[in-house]
Amino acid sequence: MKASIKINFPSAGMAEYPKVSPPLTGGDQGEGEHGRLITPTRTLPRQGGGDKKEKQGHSLNQAGSALIITLLVVTTLVALTVEFAYEVYIDTTSLANWNNAQKASLIAKSGQTFSTKYIAEVKKRAPTAIGELTLPITKDLGTGTGLLIQMEDESAKLNINNILQQNLSGEMPYMDSLKNLLEYFNINPDIALIIADWIDSDSEPRLPRSEDIAKNAPLWSVEELKLIPGVNKEVFDRISPYITVFGDNLININTAKLPLLASLHPDMTETLAKRIIDYRETSPFEDTSHLQRVTGMKSIGIDVLGRISVKTSAIRVTSRATVNDITRIIESIMDTSYNILFWREA
Repeated sequence: MKASIKINFPSAGMAEYPKVSPPLTGGDQGEGEHGRLITPTRTLPRQGGGDKKEKQGHSLNQAGSALIITLLVVTTLVALTVEFAYEVYIDTTSLANWNNAQKASLIAKSGQTFSTKYIAEVKKRAPTAIGELTLPITKDLGTGTGLLIQMEDESAKLNINNILQQNLSGEMPYMDSLKNLLEYFNINPDIALIIADWIDSDSEPRLPRSEDIAKNAPLWSVEELKLIPGVNKEVFDRISPYITVFGDNLININTAKLPLLASLHPDMTETLAKRIIDYRETSPFEDTSHLQRVTGMKSIGIDVLGRISVKTSAIRVTSRATVNDITRIIESIMDTSYNILFWREA
């Protein structure tokens, strides 16, 4: 079949372009029932649906990423806020504790000053019969604030720095008293020899190797005993309440406790020591010779005359102040002339 082209010319007066029907090729062309050419149309596949799904997936990925970033930012901000709040809390608490500590320290120092009034009273009295004393502080120091002052007679103890001192007979009675004290608590008395090597100025050992690390000088404090070989915690805890490194060589028989009284002389017994305590509770010793009035103490009282007293020469003062659960403790040792022999604040 031959292709044909029909051109319809417009009527006069109308400006229209001619309509041209493209030729049909073999299987694509056909005629209508009136002989008019029919041009079949093709339907192309739609491609927009896949693009839409891809765009939706891309949008979801972007939204998920934004959510993760937002969560990370929020988490970081929360962590920083918590850390900042914690630092502020710590700084504020530290400042408050520092202020309370300073106040407690000042109150504790005032307690030390207040104790000098008691020392002045002790100095006026003939015998010192009070070995330990706790002073009640009745003055209102404010809510959450307290002060406790404790005093202890250091002359009621054995001055361990004097254990090498000899009497006219060449004996060392203070060394014997230390050995007796150790034996009273069932502790090896040879520890007294190790302590002696620690204190003396020579390098001759009383026991094997007891001079190996010896200080060869007097003790600065009772706590220094812990450095001496053989003086473990148990030994120290037992004997330290009866030992001092301050005061003179004399032991106040009005305030000394039973273990030390029982160690004064080789012939002393716990029974005699209890008699001394019972006697002084009724009538404090006003003179060292009055010790001979105690039943069974006639000859012993004469032997110990040069090593005992009835007055104190040094007092330990412990002032404990508390401000809002913050505590400061000042421990001092003063002689009766108000000279500070020892001072420690904790």
